[in-house]
Amino acid sequence: MRSWEDAPALQRGRCRLTHLACRVLEKRFPNSSDPIEDWLPHEPDWSRELPDIDILRRELAALENRGGKIVLYGHDDMDGITGIYAGKRILEGEGFEVVPLMPRRATDDYGLLPERMEGVLLPGDLLLTVDYGCSALRGVEWAVDLGARVVITDHHTLNHPLPPAHGMINPQRTGPPATYMAGCSVLYAALISIYPRWENQPELLTAIALGTVSDRVPFLGPNRYLLEQFRKIDIGGLQGGMAVLAETWPARERAWTGSMVRHAVTSVVGKGEDSGIDILLDFMNDENYKQCRKIWKRLKKNSRRRAHLMSDVFSRAIQRRDDQASAYGMNLVYLDHIPDGMGGTLASKITRITSRGTIIVSHRGGKLVGEARSHGDWDMAGFLVSMGDVFSSAGGHKMAAGFSCEKASWSELRELLLSNMVEYPVNPVPIPHIDLVVDELPDPAEFLCLAPFGGRFLPPAVKKGTMRYLMNIGENSVSWFITEESGD
Repeated sequence: MRSWEDAPALQRGRCRLTHLACRVLEKRFPNSSDPIEDWLPHEPDWSRELPDIDILRRELAALENRGGKIVLYGHDDMDGITGIYAGKRILEGEGFEVVPLMPRRATDDYGLLPERMEGVLLPGDLLLTVDYGCSALRGVEWAVDLGARVVITDHHTLNHPLPPAHGMINPQRTGPPATYMAGCSVLYAALISIYPRWENQPELLTAIALGTVSDRVPFLGPNRYLLEQFRKIDIGGLQGGMAVLAETWPARERAWTGSMVRHAVTSVVGKGEDSGIDILLDFMNDENYKQCRKIWKRLKKNSRRRAHLMSDVFSRAIQRRDDQASAYGMNLVYLDHIPDGMGGTLASKITRITSRGTIIVSHRGGKLVGEARSHGDWDMAGFLVSMGDVFSSAGGHKMAAGFSCEKASWSELRELLLSNMVEYPVNPVPIPHIDLVVDELPDPAEFLCLAPFGGRFLPPAVKKGTMRYLMNIGENSVSWFITEESGD
């Protein structure tokens, strides 16, 4: 381990690391021989971090020889759509015909849907997924039987039996630190391994950074490397929608947190009716800056309208929290109806405010649908997948997951969820972290060199006497405040 006495001379990324910042890294990576490398790693070897990249390389070469198109099927959230943008840009730049395909969450089931692919995916085509597909048995079997080739890129929890794809690029197969990656960055990493000339292209890094932060994955390992590459880009060369997104990013070259970005960018795009998620791909491809500024202004106005609606839904949800689930350290809420696209946002908001994991259940299309967000060391995808026989579909990752249930009534499903909460061997309530014990509060600016802060890499917290102080970051300010919040 390097000597922290040399810390003022150490530099990585945005600025010199202060002695106190290095002490925080030492606390957060206690078993590391090089905490600075764990905090901000060098460029990963993607071909070692991710499986089956060679399979995708061969499939693309074969497609180029025989002809045919790529159907790029992605999840209809920020992670999936930013991944579609990156994949489409790279693959079309390499001469392929690319057809993007996204479900509509309000009307379509989760997964690769044959009815959405019918007439689009043809024999000999390549079905390439992004942030999607590792649980899609029916959809992959349909595509293979049709005579298409299938390569899945995803980051969600693997649920056996796995679909019979020709290749599956999912870091869950290799383990940490690659498992921290968002779905968009899995596809990006695979493609720049095959076509390295696209690496660090500003438009792509902007999209990947947005998808990563929006998906609430840990700010560790490969994610931190990619976010640092995004910080370095010159946004002056960006055009249209991508320029607007980069300019809107708060304190990009200084110190920011994931919550700041989600408030300033992700929530403006939104999800559901009257949001920007349905036009996001077109917006990112639009090079007309003035037009994109007008669109963004309209999206901000719509987001304020959705915020008022969310406030009403949030009040109802707080009143209807299940007392028994609360006793187990979880939030469980059932609502007859939730406006399109608000289930996940509602779960995130309740989780943040109550410091508890949250499961929101409602009716949609004649079945029960759940949106869930995690807190502490509660693996939400693992919890739901452990009940796989109850659900018609379930999946996600540790911090965010969801399910559909056609086999049980709400009262039956509630009892099953509660009984599994008791048996699931994790603590859903996080213990607030403390990085340093101090006699006097240090200047919080000494820790800004460690930004950005987000999932699994929270703002520093210090203890003075009996009080815990958490660093609070604004676009142009930094301070301490007394709290027991986790800081996420």
